[in-house]
Amino acid sequence: MSAEHHLHNAYREWRRLAEAEGEAIRARNWMLVCDCQSALKKLQPDIIRFTGEAQLEWAGPGVDRAAKENDVRETVKSLIELEWRNHSLLEVRRKNAAAEFEELNRARHDLRRVQRSYAPGRPSDWSSFS
Repeated sequence: MSAEHHLHNAYREWRRLAEAEGEAIRARNWMLVCDCQSALKKLQPDIIRFTGEAQLEWAGPGVDRAAKENDVRETVKSLIELEWRNHSLLEVRRKNAAAEFEELNRARHDLRRVQRSYAPGRPSDWSSFS
């Protein structure tokens, strides 16, 4: 199997993982998001290696190297766009979680104020006369 074939398979895996990551973000399945991100990180060295090997293959006679590199560039561009969509979606989820956290903190603060207002006072240490 050629390095170019391996490279295209690696890019297909990148797309599959990025799409799964997007679905996991939408489903709030944070464990799957982490798994997808870990798998993508592990895929990066393979893509770098296959890219270098494919470029050596494309240096041969009769190969339109510019066309091959342009195809790779377009593939990478579409994958980067997919990753940016995932990043944007994740950022929206993060901002929503931060807003919800702030709302819960305000509710907790209000509840404490109400509890202090209505809680019976502590009996004084001087509860009786001698």
